[in-house]
Amino acid sequence: MEYDKLISFITAKNWTDLEKHWLSVIEKKSADPARLLPVIDHVVKAGKGELAATLGWAWLSEIKEKNGPREALQLGRGLLLRLPDGDQLREEIFTLYVQTHKEHPQLDSWVEKSGLKSGKSVRRALRYLDNGLRLVAGSLLVHRTEDEAAQVIEVDLQAEEVEIRTPRRNRTATLQELIEDYDVVGDDDFRALRQLNPERIKKLIHEDPATLCIGILRAHNNQMDRDAVKLLLVPEYLTAAQWSDWWTKVRNAVKKSPNLRIEGRSPMMLIYDREGKSTEQEAWGAFEKAKQPREWLDILENYLRDTRAAKAEPDTAFLERVQAVLVEQIDKFMRHKEPTSAFATALVIERVAADGLPVKTDAHGVAVNMLSVAKNPVAVVAAIPDSRLWSLALDEVKEAFPDRWPELYGELILHAPSGMIDGMVKQLESTGKTDLLRVAVGKALADPGRYTDMLMWLWKGPKVKADLGIPPALDLLNLVLALVGPARLSEGKAAGQHVNDMRASVRAGLTTKDYARFRETLATQSPGMAMTIRRQVERADGLGPTVRDEMLAIVREQFPQMYVKQKVAPWDDESVLYFTEAGLKAKEQEIEDLVNIKMRENAKAIGEAASLGDLSENSEYKFALEERDLLRARLAQLNAEIALAKVLDPNEVPEDHIGIGQRITLRPKTGGESVLVTVQGAGEADINKKVYSYKTPMARRLLGKRLGDVVAMQFEGAELEYAIERIENTLHR
Repeated sequence: MEYDKLISFITAKNWTDLEKHWLSVIEKKSADPARLLPVIDHVVKAGKGELAATLGWAWLSEIKEKNGPREALQLGRGLLLRLPDGDQLREEIFTLYVQTHKEHPQLDSWVEKSGLKSGKSVRRALRYLDNGLRLVAGSLLVHRTEDEAAQVIEVDLQAEEVEIRTPRRNRTATLQELIEDYDVVGDDDFRALRQLNPERIKKLIHEDPATLCIGILRAHNNQMDRDAVKLLLVPEYLTAAQWSDWWTKVRNAVKKSPNLRIEGRSPMMLIYDREGKSTEQEAWGAFEKAKQPREWLDILENYLRDTRAAKAEPDTAFLERVQAVLVEQIDKFMRHKEPTSAFATALVIERVAADGLPVKTDAHGVAVNMLSVAKNPVAVVAAIPDSRLWSLALDEVKEAFPDRWPELYGELILHAPSGMIDGMVKQLESTGKTDLLRVAVGKALADPGRYTDMLMWLWKGPKVKADLGIPPALDLLNLVLALVGPARLSEGKAAGQHVNDMRASVRAGLTTKDYARFRETLATQSPGMAMTIRRQVERADGLGPTVRDEMLAIVREQFPQMYVKQKVAPWDDESVLYFTEAGLKAKEQEIEDLVNIKMRENAKAIGEAASLGDLSENSEYKFALEERDLLRARLAQLNAEIALAKVLDPNEVPEDHIGIGQRITLRPKTGGESVLVTVQGAGEADINKKVYSYKTPMARRLLGKRLGDVVAMQFEGAELEYAIERIENTLHR
């Protein structure tokens, strides 16, 4: 953010503010050279070489004073390559080389050969010094353009010759050839070890994976993705089976290394930082890239956790910088009419205060003030995307609304993450306002796809003294399974949330304590109801294969006889309900109307009646509750039928006897007109047209009969014998 501001000053040609802001940035401990050096490039490119030199010298002086000559030399080399060439900066770099390499016996010779003081190319001079000062017997070398490593045997500076060993032979190279063609690398550079000492690689793999990784990364521009590292090592140094365990060792080693870090997931990047970064510098770099409250919270919590792990105190200056940026972001969110993001950002600041750390006066209390003036404080809190901020938000609600927080809690509990509900319920119980809970429960039951976390809290069996009107466990199970039922049905049930979030909430609630609530509920059911539950679970696409299989295993464990196959006619199979496609759609539509219209209207009626007070004498409230019970019962029945439903396949309708999905022509044995009768799916009947559900007594008289059979049927009050004259498939179009 600070670096973006510097670039914006350059773009606007605001050189005065650029210089002021630059001076404030370079004074900070977390100033990042990788971000500041490009600023120098932009200033030079804008034709302001003199200003760039002024900025560079100010920065170099700051680093030299605070961090010493070694870091100053590193920075000075970067500045020398960017700033207009000048004797003063060359002389300063020479002085820094003397200070950092004063023990080197041939320093003067290398400085003279480099041409640093005699005006030769800056790049050539730095290359001579960087490589030359490290060039001693035993040094490892890597060719700049060819895949060749070498080791120095002897350096003859006077003759300007170097004897080297390569994998193929020993040879003598001129000093100029070696400096121009080779780079001096570290003792554990992977490229050099691979050609000259592969046994060292095998040793590092087992004893020091961090050093090996540094050697690999320094050979690959200081960063490499996980898969590329794997390709380097498997199968030459590790087997495929060993890779996973070794990578776990690497991750543990990275946590202890100040120079290594892992970023990203796909790809997962392993990164080497030669200088190493302080915890504050690393956190600040990530903080500047972040754009949303969730990201800032992650970074801040990771920082606090890392400082605690290191048994260090959080840096006050760093926390103040974080707070200042967050206050700016709050203002920005408010200008862009994003109150939820602004409030969540204010809560990130309160997260610092929650740890007992100092919070600036202008930052503390922002969240409370925002809630106090909000038109709809419930909507502001309910929209918080990160569950970690909810406890802080609820504290702010209490502080902002000391007199009416229970009413707000009563509304917020419907939106709260599942882990927060118990605590909120206890607080509401302590105020004696359990009627607010009763209303919330009614809304959750009427609209479970919107208030799924609240529904799953009810499913788990809350320990509440007051009567909240919670339905029996079986009814709750029907509601829960309906949310994750067949994809064509469940996907439309999520309201105000993503369907995947809804399903995840259901899975988490069902699997709690090894499915304890599901086991208890199933144990009290009859075999017939257990079969219905089994079918519901089998069709519950949203459970996912693992949870579904585990629940079915529990059903099999408690009702093993259910899995014993018995040969029965389709119409006698109690585990299936047959429907035509149109008949099943009608059932599904009835469920949609119940859940999305009637039950929501009922929940609204309960809330309005409850608001009138004195529930014991409130006839409207009692009537609304009775209607709720009827709606729930109908919904449970429909869900049970849907769970057993199977759509009739036209190709499976029998041709040699009467089955479901057929039209039968009956001829009276006494003479007269023939009668047409149709046998259809469950619940599909039209008596006036002589269409009967296969479950009715009239249909049961016909099922299984064949052409020519005689059957007694009663139409319009008179029972006669009829011969079966014709059988037709009604499902073929």
